[in-house]
Amino acid sequence: MQVLIVDDEMYAVMGIKDAIDWKGLGVTAVHDAYNMREAVKIFEKQEIQVMICDIEMPKGTGIELLEWVNEFSPHTETIFLTAHGDFRFMQRAIQLSSFDYMMKPVEFDVLEDTIGRAIAAVGKKSAELAQSEQYKPYYELWNKKKTLLSERFWHDLLAERIVASESAGNSLPAEYGIVLQPEDRLFPVMVSVENWKRELSTRDEEVMEYAIRQSASELLIANSRGEVVQTKHGVTMAILYLSPDEESAIQHSIGGRCMQYIDACGQYLNCSVSCYIGEPVKLHELRPMYKSLLSMEYNNLSESNQLNWLRLQSPDPVPNPSLPDFAAWALLIENGKEDEMVGHLKRSLLELASERRFGASALQAYYQGFLQMIHYLLQKKGVSAHQLFHDDSVSQVKVPPRTLEQLEEWGIRLIRTVHRYLYREESVIQRLRGYIADHLSENITREMLAEYVHLNPAYLSRLFKKETGMSITDYLLNERMRIAKELIAHSTIPISEIAQKLGYGNFSYFSKMFKKIYHANPQQFRKLSGC
Repeated sequence: MQVLIVDDEMYAVMGIKDAIDWKGLGVTAVHDAYNMREAVKIFEKQEIQVMICDIEMPKGTGIELLEWVNEFSPHTETIFLTAHGDFRFMQRAIQLSSFDYMMKPVEFDVLEDTIGRAIAAVGKKSAELAQSEQYKPYYELWNKKKTLLSERFWHDLLAERIVASESAGNSLPAEYGIVLQPEDRLFPVMVSVENWKRELSTRDEEVMEYAIRQSASELLIANSRGEVVQTKHGVTMAILYLSPDEESAIQHSIGGRCMQYIDACGQYLNCSVSCYIGEPVKLHELRPMYKSLLSMEYNNLSESNQLNWLRLQSPDPVPNPSLPDFAAWALLIENGKEDEMVGHLKRSLLELASERRFGASALQAYYQGFLQMIHYLLQKKGVSAHQLFHDDSVSQVKVPPRTLEQLEEWGIRLIRTVHRYLYREESVIQRLRGYIADHLSENITREMLAEYVHLNPAYLSRLFKKETGMSITDYLLNERMRIAKELIAHSTIPISEIAQKLGYGNFSYFSKMFKKIYHANPQQFRKLSGC
């Protein structure tokens, strides 16, 4: 056990060294220093268990020394001695967890008793530290496993691999290390990456998606309770746990958190994202709420960097509007009159907008009638909603469009999609591959491809990766380089001309991409091919 006395008054140091029965306290060595600099040098060479320190000294105060000691030697207990009863010093000493604070002149028997208690505290702390070190590997393993269990629970719940019943309450998540109180509700916020502002490989995109989730944890969950997970549909979900006391405040602040998150993603992660904000629900209601948020994202073709609130409202008490003859419309679609049907839809919505009775109920009635007509036609033709939309989560839209413009956009997209399914043989991805093959010399973007097949860009990216195993960016690169390889190996076309034909205005960049795929630059490859 070693003790350090720090005081700029030599006689004060000598008095303490001579007056205390160090051997009786079990102290093996007593060191002395007359300023902070000397004290630091001793700490760097010796393991000091107890420090007795003056506060007001030249070349660094005792408070500054304690701040350093707390970082460099956190097991050390500090006893402060001072001739001044300044409350600010006392307050800071308490904040820094000093062992005691004594006024000069100090009675040596009281000081000896205090040193004895400090030594005992050091021994207790050492024993606790040794015990914690013994269990530290198991604790870290449990924490890691607990996090994985928690993520797995929410992932499986949203994927319907786990069914949470109303009667089970919050006992099910407790089996996965998730602590929810009986009265807690869950507040979901879905994050959709609308656009990456620069080209990313599949690996880079995975890294950035991890950054998206970490940022969501820091900015959306923030100091609240909750979890951020990536679902099987490839979207990021922030799930906040709300007690009745927290619910109002967090609902009020979540819009600001989301806008801060959207701005941060644009500034630091080079991407455009939208946040889809649900309603607080009980555990067994989370899956339907999640499906509603997915439906919102699927139907959002035009808005990015936006907040989208899910509001389940009853229709306004407005008289029933005059609706189109949806049965006749079904016949038009059935007979392949796609463009004619789109024209009818546009004219009908213009007429609806001109009616004095137009209101929320009219919009909802129109939407429901149109959707019923589509489902009737799909059933008649043997095409399921799952087959049509590629995923059961968007087989029924739970939130109607809020404006005529949104209704028109949604209706046209649905007409095009139904027509495509009824009158084509190739899949969406096959159509995209054909389009890409015909336009490789152009600057093809994800948004351009999404517009071509009338799908949400974020949804299209996930669908493309799911069916091909690679991102759109990687597929474009591989296709261009595949054709470049054939032309370089089996033709005498100048390599610079080949690069131009494949949309590369920068020849050095083309060479770099070619080497990335085939591990040789174009000139070396042509030479090895014998052309």
